[in-house]
Amino acid sequence: MIIGVHTKNGAERMPDFVSENKLGYPVAVDHQGQTVKAYKVDSYPDYYLIDRAGRLRVADLQNGGLERALETLLAEPAPK
Repeated sequence: MIIGVHTKNGAERMPDFVSENKLGYPVAVDHQGQTVKAYKVDSYPDYYLIDRAGRLRVADLQNGGLERALETLLAEPAPK
């Protein structure tokens, strides 16, 4: 599952961006900055991958490594 989280900066433009780019996953706005703080986000876009067991496996990933990291995690068996 993919969930997008947008910062409060420019949040008013986020719905149009999601629509124009036909994003097929939900995108929430972090109005209070809690997600940015919890994950120590330092650049945008930034990716944090949580595995099927709910563990944070990849943090602070940038665009170049996203596809490979997703393929690796998706190839792992589901937890029992």
